[in-house]
Amino acid sequence: MRNRRRTLQPMDLAQLDRILARVCDVIDAQGGDWAGTEAALRDDYRGEDLEHALAYAMTLLVVYAEPGEDGPGIVRRMRDRRRRLVPPQPAGRRWGRLKATG
Repeated sequence: MRNRRRTLQPMDLAQLDRILARVCDVIDAQGGDWAGTEAALRDDYRGEDLEHALAYAMTLLVVYAEPGEDGPGIVRRMRDRRRRLVPPQPAGRRWGRLKATG
């Protein structure tokens, strides 16, 4: 039997939670507009991350627009919960910072 190439990348659950929080932010900022949400996510993500973001967005846009429910509130609570679970990613090295001389 030939060795098959692995097709699925390991999932980083913290990264998926960050994507979900960002998708919730975008939906809230766009007021539930499908086209605006998709455009903003295409600016932010590429590849597999974009696929995850669009899948989350499709589901959450339906929740956001649900009549008679608190759709926007549900999306905001989901975003806030993800933010508490996963701290933001480190910003990386900061340039221009000088050491104090004594």
